[in-house]
Amino acid sequence: MILPPNFRTIGAILGLIFLMACSSNPVAKTNADKGKSKAASGPNVYESFMQEERQWAGLTTKTVTIKNGMTLTYSESVNQSGPLVVMLHGYYGDRNNWNRIAHQMQNDFRIIIPDLPGHGDSEENPDKLYTFPEMASVLNEFANALKLPKFHLAGHSMGGGIAIQWSMIRHEDMLSLTLVDSAGKYRNNKSEIMAKILARENPMRIAQPGDAEKMLKVAMHLPPFIPASVMKDFEAKQLSKLPIYDKVMEDMLKTEASLDADYFAIALKIFERPSLVLWGAEDRIFSLDVTKELTDALPNDKLVIIEGIGHTPLLEAAWPTAKAIREFLLTQ
Repeated sequence: MILPPNFRTIGAILGLIFLMACSSNPVAKTNADKGKSKAASGPNVYESFMQEERQWAGLTTKTVTIKNGMTLTYSESVNQSGPLVVMLHGYYGDRNNWNRIAHQMQNDFRIIIPDLPGHGDSEENPDKLYTFPEMASVLNEFANALKLPKFHLAGHSMGGGIAIQWSMIRHEDMLSLTLVDSAGKYRNNKSEIMAKILARENPMRIAQPGDAEKMLKVAMHLPPFIPASVMKDFEAKQLSKLPIYDKVMEDMLKTEASLDADYFAIALKIFERPSLVLWGAEDRIFSLDVTKELTDALPNDKLVIIEGIGHTPLLEAAWPTAKAIREFLLTQ
């Protein structure tokens, strides 16, 4: 199924209006967000906006400490009824990337969105390991600590690669798998950006002021206007995490180098649950060509392509993305 780009217009306009309103009127912390870990930065325009967006999406903020002593921060829906959906964000992302999707799904599902180790407001991994197997293992401990029942799993970009790895560990508890512009070991990725990343020349690295805007231009086909005050605070948070992000990238590249494309395909074939592959047609990081590798390998899949957007459908086209995921999950 291919969705045209005009499906995103209303969502983009509303999102921009909401963003500008929040940037001019920061709100105080609420009880729902007092559980942030020590890793969270102080109040600023970006944080105030994210906090208000989570409330709008029907999400509260919670923390849990797993066996190795690491504290993970996560969002959970106020609605505790309906099937459980766990959502994983990508590199340079955090749980807030899924807010606009959660907003449209909050009435039908119980939703949990963790900040992955070292990202967002979750603590660094004390073991300093961020390979896909390690992060999947951390998530397994996370699920055990919360005593999660069987759940649907969705992952974007890096989160998709981790979701695939996690589904191998916890296969019996996965009801379905949704991959949004997912990381993976592909034979036919025509992305020049990924070629540079693999050559250790990451054009998305946020290492100095101004880099965040460059990163968004790579990640999005048509980046939205973001007020300077919001961008400044977002970039400051990302710069403060540069050593962690560099280690995450190093470990991801180790995973990529050690993984064989045939083994990756075999791992996907083992997943017998229903799966949704959702992609932005203009993705510059994982080109549209790789969707065929995913759908050829996944035994029970559905493919949705959204025209006119890039690597981040969660933010570029929240309405059609949420609609596709919601409709897919409601049929399972």
